Amino acid sequence: MTYKRTEMVLAGQSKAQIEEGIKAFAKKELPALEPGAFTYMMSKEAYLTDSDGHNMAHLMFYTPLMDSAVWGAGVDKSPVMLNPQFAREGIDVFMVLTGMWSDGTLAPVNN
Repeated sequence: MTYKRTEMVLAGQSKAQIEEGIKAFAKKELPALEPGAFTYMMSKEAYLTDSDGHNMAHLMFYTPLMDSAVWGAGVDKSPVMLNPQFAREGIDVFMVLTGMWSDGTLAPVNN
């Protein structure tokens, strides 16, 4: 799903087109989520959102839908956050702040 979404974003499709494209793509039979699936975003050049402080160094762990408390997501001062945008695709993505950019300098964390 991440690859498909990225492909559509890079092709310049609108948010509505991307949502429709994901729905159509999801109707096809997709392989099961593999244990240990993760990605990382640790570059200062990354861009997450349009809001202030739009960037943070983090790892993303992909799991089947589960209780986010298992990962400590949302607990005060926890470096773990649940990214709810993927729930409609049947997966949870837990973001774990690393506190360090890929160049070794300090990055913001939840305090």
